[in-house]
Amino acid sequence: MNGMISDYYKDVQILTPDDGYHYFFAYYDMRATGDWGKHLCHRVSFMDRLPTAEDIAEIGYLDNGTFVKIGETTAWNFQQGAMLQYHPYLENTVYYNVCENGNYYTLTHNFATGEKRYADRASACISPDGKWGLGVNFGRIYAFRPGYGYAGFVDLYSDVNAPADDGVFLIDMEQGTSRLLLSYEKLAPIAGFSPEDKVLVNHITFNTTSDRFVMLVRNFPKPEKRSWSTSMVIGDLEGNAYTVLKNTYVSHYHWENDRDIVAHCTVEEKKRSLYLIDVITGKSFELGMPYLYGEGNRDIHCSFSPDGNYIIGDGYPIDGYRYLMAYSLRTGKSRELLRVKTNNPPVIDIRCDLHARFVWGGKSISFDTVHNDRREIALISADILNF
Repeated sequence: MNGMISDYYKDVQILTPDDGYHYFFAYYDMRATGDWGKHLCHRVSFMDRLPTAEDIAEIGYLDNGTFVKIGETTAWNFQQGAMLQYHPYLENTVYYNVCENGNYYTLTHNFATGEKRYADRASACISPDGKWGLGVNFGRIYAFRPGYGYAGFVDLYSDVNAPADDGVFLIDMEQGTSRLLLSYEKLAPIAGFSPEDKVLVNHITFNTTSDRFVMLVRNFPKPEKRSWSTSMVIGDLEGNAYTVLKNTYVSHYHWENDRDIVAHCTVEEKKRSLYLIDVITGKSFELGMPYLYGEGNRDIHCSFSPDGNYIIGDGYPIDGYRYLMAYSLRTGKSRELLRVKTNNPPVIDIRCDLHARFVWGGKSISFDTVHNDRREIALISADILNF
């Protein structure tokens, strides 16, 4: 493959057509295929700038190298797309966020029948049982990190550090209605932030049993600081919340089950690394991957294989390449799966992370890539995980 180097694996398949458009799925922790469906994707006409509120992303799936359009949206970004993903059990049914007449919704779309149902708020995640969504202020996120928010989403509380009427909203996906579950006014002190800190939820995800969720609560950087602080906070469907990691470094994560999570973070002032954390007891275990201790930014987008035997994770550029790594929970060994040539975009929030994710029930691994100087979706077999 042009631009791609792998010491262990050569058979990389490009799923997307070379038709002048750019294709990507988006984040590493969403259902790109389910167990049966065609691979979902976004199609856009550019990759060299941030999207505006008017830019359209086409929504569709890939069928033997052909893009099949099923919808479109202006509620998207390059990191997480439109939160596009399959419904957990309804065939040919997907979720994605849309903006209509200036209002943002979560659309449940059966693309075989054409049936559409709207929830009254854009979702940041959907529970694995399909019953619940969690909504956050995408305008607040856009002001914080444009790559994760929506350009047209207006933050009505932009001048309030911890508003009482904004925060985490619980969306009833069956009824299509939402309510404020955790306000920033309540959440900020739980997460360990002061009244002087302007806070937001940057990432939020349900556990595997859909009864609790993790959220990364962050503060907007102050002028004298270059970065933000992060607290890992656990919430439930009744609006209870507590902090597992407070005012520290926490980045990408993935649920293993109902209570255990893997995260690239700092635990008890230890070095940044990949840790398995029990969110009930707070106990942690470091996964010793040599990759994590090299030069440069070694943060990875980590996720479990469906059978729980492996963790895969892709990192940020090192000498012009992005690496896809794997760790065996059974043997404690890790290895490089492949490395992919990457670009240096003019704006950091339009970068193309691999965001590697398991597809078709764990039979394959797909990832986004720009190694051919366009956005594409590539695929490898999960048979490579045999160590």
